[in-house]
Amino acid sequence: MRNAIRLMVRTNSSQREIAKELGIDETTISKWKKREDYDTIRQIEERDYLGDLAAPALRTMSDLLNAKSELVRYNAASDILDRTGYKPVDKQDINATITPVFVDDIMGESNG
Repeated sequence: MRNAIRLMVRTNSSQREIAKELGIDETTISKWKKREDYDTIRQIEERDYLGDLAAPALRTMSDLLNAKSELVRYNAASDILDRTGYKPVDKQDINATITPVFVDDIMGESNG
């Protein structure tokens, strides 16, 4: 049963193909799916499989930091930062003690 679950989680094989590969009848897999421990074993296999995929997924995100597209690079960096707990600051208070000077770039005059 564990081998069948492993193949169901990790491949795109149909139940019929899995039964054939394991040399069992397809109805056997259907019966296993009704067992009380089936879901628990499937969930453990899914968690293990996701764990196996984590390292390649991280490498892919890292590789995307060097993509040609600026948008792809930005999204990869943003996703990595978000997932590692770095959140952008929503609001910053800025106190200015200098009077701003406005330059008229058409007439070349300053007013302030």
